[in-house]
Amino acid sequence: MKLKSAKKAQSVRLPKHVIPERYKIMLHPDFESFTFSGEETIYFKLTKTVRQVTLHSVDLKIHSAEVLATSAKGKDTWAAKISYDIKNETVTFTFPKTIRPGKHQLKLLFVGILTDQLKGFYRSKYLHKGIEKHLATTQFEATDARKAFPCFDEPAQKAVFDVTLMIPQHMTAVSNTIETSIVNHDNGLKIVKFAPTPKMSTYLLAFIIGELEYIEGKTKDNVLVRVFTTPGKKKQGKFALGVAIRTLEFFNKFFDIDYPLPVLDMIAIPDFAAGAMENWGAVTYRETALLVDEANTPLVNRQYIAHVIAHELAHQWFGNLVTMEWWTHLWLNESFATYISTVAIDNLYPDWHIWSQFVHDDMGWAFSLDGLNSTHPIEVEVHHPDQIDEIFDGISYGKGASVIRMLADYLGDRDFRDGLRYYLKKHSYKNTTTVNLWEAFEKSSGKPVREMMKTWTGKSGHPVIDVFLNPSGKQITLKQSRYFLSPLSKQVTRDKTVWPIPIKHQAVGRKGHRYAYMTGRQLELAKPQEGLKINLGEVGFYRTAYHGQLIADLADGLSKKQISQNDRFGLVRDAISLAGSGNISIDELMELLSHYKTETAYNVWIEIITGMAELDVLMAGHVDQKKLRKLFVQFLIPIGRKVGWHSKLKEPDNTTLLRPLVIGALGRYGHQPVIKQAKSVFRNAVKGQNINPDIKAVVYSLAAENGGVKEFEAIQKLYRLAPAQEERNRLARALFMFQQKMLINKALKFNFSKEVRDQDAPMTYIAAWRNQQAWSQLWDYMQTQWPALMKRYGQGGRMLGGMIKQLALFSDPKTAKAVK
Repeated sequence: MKLKSAKKAQSVRLPKHVIPERYKIMLHPDFESFTFSGEETIYFKLTKTVRQVTLHSVDLKIHSAEVLATSAKGKDTWAAKISYDIKNETVTFTFPKTIRPGKHQLKLLFVGILTDQLKGFYRSKYLHKGIEKHLATTQFEATDARKAFPCFDEPAQKAVFDVTLMIPQHMTAVSNTIETSIVNHDNGLKIVKFAPTPKMSTYLLAFIIGELEYIEGKTKDNVLVRVFTTPGKKKQGKFALGVAIRTLEFFNKFFDIDYPLPVLDMIAIPDFAAGAMENWGAVTYRETALLVDEANTPLVNRQYIAHVIAHELAHQWFGNLVTMEWWTHLWLNESFATYISTVAIDNLYPDWHIWSQFVHDDMGWAFSLDGLNSTHPIEVEVHHPDQIDEIFDGISYGKGASVIRMLADYLGDRDFRDGLRYYLKKHSYKNTTTVNLWEAFEKSSGKPVREMMKTWTGKSGHPVIDVFLNPSGKQITLKQSRYFLSPLSKQVTRDKTVWPIPIKHQAVGRKGHRYAYMTGRQLELAKPQEGLKINLGEVGFYRTAYHGQLIADLADGLSKKQISQNDRFGLVRDAISLAGSGNISIDELMELLSHYKTETAYNVWIEIITGMAELDVLMAGHVDQKKLRKLFVQFLIPIGRKVGWHSKLKEPDNTTLLRPLVIGALGRYGHQPVIKQAKSVFRNAVKGQNINPDIKAVVYSLAAENGGVKEFEAIQKLYRLAPAQEERNRLARALFMFQQKMLINKALKFNFSKEVRDQDAPMTYIAAWRNQQAWSQLWDYMQTQWPALMKRYGQGGRMLGGMIKQLALFSDPKTAKAVK
């Protein structure tokens, strides 16, 4: 990925001679004019004599600025000039006389706007009993605290925050810490004061104001945990409350550092751009990432919610307690939270086999991006704040987490955990760079972690290891090279990177494993009599291409059920991708797939079905697409019969997850019995009959794909009547599955109307690309509505980028030229 020019970033970091230590902030939002007023005192230390002080500030009108006298005999010094730099997002105060080194206080009075742009200090609307209401909330990561109050808006400029909010008496206020006093004020207002925060970065500050209700519980360590919702929804926070309590208890023990605040609040926000935000002690969530409706929430969504909660709570230590020095090291926050949240969920819900899902979801996401010539390293030099959103992607999250998982397995549980504990304790309330983490692991393990990891985090791409049987039949040769999804990219790039690779391997059917450390292009291993599984457990971030007899040896292990679920998954994942990139032949792929006919694991089937979908997209419009779909159906029928349509009492979670996956694939590829049943279930739903929440999405989708105007209007009506956002999202996505152009256009118009929240419309548009019949209209819409989309989503954030990425599905040169 090419980042924006750094020319405009020369002076974007604030001068280091002004050091903030404490903020005292009082904000008063007005819910009629959607504005807010603020009064703020910044306690700071000055290391040299100056006449100017520069802070970050965006869209704030600052009425006055004064440096308060430091003694009874001194005088306050008012700013003679207040000047704004819109490009660098700063405000500079020029004083009539110099300010000497030492400790000072800067008092500011200002006003701002409660926007509807889902960042900074913004407003969110919702309906309660048919009445439109609003709440005010914050989203400051990465650099939007400056939209709420003038500040030193950089992660390394940590300080303590004393927050006071003046709000309507009928509303509730939540911030990072527990409220210490609530005093009634004039004109129906009250003043809520909060305890001082820990020393922390500006992007972690939060305040939420609205008509809120909550449920609460406590951990074994007596930490108060609360889930806040808009009125009428607090019961939907029960699942999240339980997950949060257990996760906090797990992390307290795992990190050997107690959660440092007396309260952890989790707040469901109706309008929220991301999934969640790890504000210290006041984590904010999109409603669908926190709330569980017993009648509507399928198991797969509960898993997602649990994972999001664990991810955000991991940040309370890794990101909040210890924070990256600058956004270049963002991956330290996100990669680790992604990895360690999986550790926590695996501990809480072992029956979910969450590591297998990690291999598919997080590692798979990373592989798909990292195989492109346009990928970027895990650690990217960031200059201007405009560049930060560009690295919130599958490389920073998925690849980084996968590389950490590879390192953790190589070091061993004890050395890895001890290294983390050392790192967190040494750098508590401070800022770090990547090298600080590697130093901690070297101290705990004695292994050359820095040398090993600098290639993995500093270089783009990842290796593929080709595995050959030597002519002697006694040795196996491993050869590494950079993997590319496109053979053309491989020819053009000619990358010569050599990765230091810990190779975990095991003879099929035997117990125990071995590690070999590959530092060159080639490595020799002794061949066991049985097959040899390279990358045991799929713990390494590389692909493995087996050739010749070695595939047959592994296939024998598959038939005898001697290969673990993760390894069965990894074999088919790599085989499908490697066949597409030309590393192995189609015949070798089909030989391997033939041994998966009796497979029953959800996490293996999701990869097989994902691979089918990729092949189907490649064949879009080709004369042989129908033949390919018939082959898919024949392959899927046995597992379809096994899972059926109806859940059984106390059935395994694996079956519950597998059912909608298989039904959806069979219906998508034209299996008439499944389509007929889906339409029947849908008709019952329209009449008010309850549907198993685990199959709702697939029923709606198949009814649309095989329906017309009548079904479109029925789905639209269900959408308007649905009380839960989760259900509305499912129905909105189904509207895009119709095959008729007229209905696709109606879906587009509906999706970007006032009936669909701004936060949800891009996600629905992205999901719509599963419908090959809609591609041309989706592309036409983007072209004709580009100015409106830019106005709505182009001011930062990741929504517009996600929409644009779907254009990669096109393969014709004419469209490629138009896209460019």
